[in-house]
Amino acid sequence: MLLRMIISLVALLAGPSGAQTLIDKAARDDTARVESGDPEMTAAIAKARAGLDAFLARADDPGDNQRDFSVKVKVPLRDHSEFLWLRPFVRDGDHFVGCVVNTPRDIANLKYGDRLAFERKDIADWSYKQNGRVIGNYTACVLIAREPPEQRAAFRDTYGIDCGQ
Repeated sequence: MLLRMIISLVALLAGPSGAQTLIDKAARDDTARVESGDPEMTAAIAKARAGLDAFLARADDPGDNQRDFSVKVKVPLRDHSEFLWLRPFVRDGDHFVGCVVNTPRDIANLKYGDRLAFERKDIADWSYKQNGRVIGNYTACVLIAREPPEQRAAFRDTYGIDCGQ
């Protein structure tokens, strides 16, 4: 079974369709397939969930230099899961509603811009921008680390995420 990880950080205009780098996939709002149980991705999701309380507290009371608070949620499907980024989002306890900010691939009744209800247990990752740099987005960091060094640097420079590379 495959997990489908959405790697886009922001919605951008479509790039060349034949491109295969991580930056090109992100520019096309494309996806990366990751095997279910991938140890690095599992660890990234665990890290994001461990920091979720602090993230939510920050989202409730952001600093002047903090913006674009987003969550990535797991949407189970019949034989795999699709992960979607939502921004903005609001919460009521462990229940949330957010706006889908990437293109769902396998969910026929959901599109970019639609609102989606989800629960805390569905959150697999989170991110926000602080002083122009991305904080969080641990699942993308796993994918970035698998790219050649020049692609990692290009992704960092394009999207403001460095993942400690």
